[in-house]
Amino acid sequence: MRTTFNISDAILEELRGRARRLKRPLNSIVEEVLQRGLSGDAEPAKRIKIKTFSVGIKPAYRGLSMINFAIY
Repeated sequence: MRTTFNISDAILEELRGRARRLKRPLNSIVEEVLQRGLSGDAEPAKRIKIKTFSVGIKPAYRGLSMINFAIY
């Protein structure tokens, strides 16, 4: 079935590049990507725990924003 839709230039270039690399027509690449996206087979990303550390702030710098120290 033919249809028309708007797609960003960046996404279109990515799809065209994939089609060239795989030596397949663009329409088959678009269909495959859409099928994967709609299938819901993708596993959700695993949550990871990141250990954090207190870095401590010197009293002279408490209450100041790092924007005050930005170099332009």
